Amino acid sequence: MSNQDYPRPALTVDLAVLRFHGGYLEILLIRRDRPPFEGAWALPGGFVDQDEPPPDAARRELLEETRLGVDEVHPLGAFGGPGRDPRGWVVSAAYLALAGEGAFAEAGDDAREVGWFKLKALPPLAFDHDQIIQAATARLRGLTQESTAPLAMLPPKFRTAQARHLYSQIWDRPLKPGQFKAWLRRREAAERVGPARFKRAATLRPDWWR
Repeated sequence: MSNQDYPRPALTVDLAVLRFHGGYLEILLIRRDRPPFEGAWALPGGFVDQDEPPPDAARRELLEETRLGVDEVHPLGAFGGPGRDPRGWVVSAAYLALAGEGAFAEAGDDAREVGWFKLKALPPLAFDHDQIIQAATARLRGLTQESTAPLAMLPPKFRTAQARHLYSQIWDRPLKPGQFKAWLRRREAAERVGPARFKRAATLRPDWWR
C-alpha cells in the first residue's frame, strides 16, 4: 500500500496564552471573523504552512491574529477527535505560552476582536478549545514543579506575596505564606534583588524529597 492510500488530516495549531493580571489568571481569546464558528470566541491559531514546524506556526498565527509575540511555547499534545472541526478531519497541535502582566494584544488577521478572559469566567468556545484550555491549565501546574517559567508572568522584580498569589491561582488553593516562602527557598526559584524584592531564577532546583 502506498502512502497515497492513507487518508491524511489537515494540520492546524492552537495557542493558549496565559497571563496573571489583577490577581487572576487570564487567557487570550479571539472572536473569529470567518466560518466555521464565525463570531465565536476561540484560541488563536490556524493552519500550518508546508514545511513549517508547528511551534513556529503557533507563534506566527498568534502574531498575525493578535499582534502579540512570544518566544517560548510548551507543547500540550495533539487534538483530533471526530467532529471537532466541521470542515473535515483536522488535527491540531496545541501549545501553551506565558505572557507578562501587561501583555498587550489587538485584533489582526482573521480576528474580529481580542480579549483577555478569566479562566473561571470563559465564554462559549469554538471547536474543542475548552479541552485545550483544560490541558493548558494542567500543564501550567506541572511547570511549577519543573521550572521557574510561571514566575515570568510576574513583574521582573516581585514580592514573595505576589508569587504566592500567582501560585495560589495556579494550584487552585490558598497557600500559607511561611510554607510558600520555604518552598521558594528550598527549590531556589527566586533570587533576592533588593529589600523584599526578588527575581525569577534561571532554573528550579530538583526536589528530591517530594
